[in-house]
Amino acid sequence: MAYLIFNHRNNLVKIAANDSDRDSQNIVLSNHSIVDVSSDDFLRVKTNAVEVSYDGTNVTYTDVTDNYFSDENVLQSYLNNVKQSILSFCKVNRDHSLHDSLMAYHSDIDHFDTSSITFPMNKTWEQYCNENSITFYHPLQIP
Repeated sequence: MAYLIFNHRNNLVKIAANDSDRDSQNIVLSNHSIVDVSSDDFLRVKTNAVEVSYDGTNVTYTDVTDNYFSDENVLQSYLNNVKQSILSFCKVNRDHSLHDSLMAYHSDIDHFDTSSITFPMNKTWEQYCNENSITFYHPLQIP
């Protein structure tokens, strides 16, 4: 079972692929609304293919049609932000269950040749990874 985690304002703040990931998010879960979602819906969120809204009861998914990268610099900037989030977390959480896999993803991003992409990139980075069998994490999966 996968999860979407919303704050008290019903904003999506974290996503988790399973119970273990949910429980290791470094947040107080009882202060959040946790919604079970199907693996298909989770993948849509994880790949940034949809925007998510929550009214306290129902989750609504809206397809995103313009979430792409116009040029290499924009993609590189996004990847640099993801790498920084990973490093910030991993630096102080060396014993966390996701540490090694997040650092492996960081390394994959660090060694990825963004010039190999044709721009504009008419998909999200996460969709690209999913389509090319690259193990990836959505930024909201980083504890």
